[in-house]
Amino acid sequence: QAILAQAVVTFRHSALPSPARACQCAAMPIPEPDVEVPEGDVKKGAKLFKAKCAQCHTCEKGGNAKQGPPLYGVMGRTSGTYDGFAYSESNKNAAIVWSDKHMFEY
Repeated sequence: QAILAQAVVTFRHSALPSPARACQCAAMPIPEPDVEVPEGDVKKGAKLFKAKCAQCHTCEKGGNAKQGPPLYGVMGRTSGTYDGFAYSESNKNAAIVWSDKHMFEY
């Protein structure tokens, strides 16, 4: 998935949904953010993924869960649904269907 959409141009773990937001949207998916996702750079994205994401996530098919869930196949998947990973309640209830726009916002 193109090094997870070039590590989503900028990967920020600090934007987890708040418990209040998660409770509000547990019943329906969060709509796509109204953002323009800039063109990515595969080399920069790979470097960014290695520096910021690879400590907690794998991105290859069949990769193991680490501190975070494997990211292979994450695009189009609903947040908090990778089988076998112990998500926080707010992540399980966030109802985000991962897309380039959601990842960019995240």
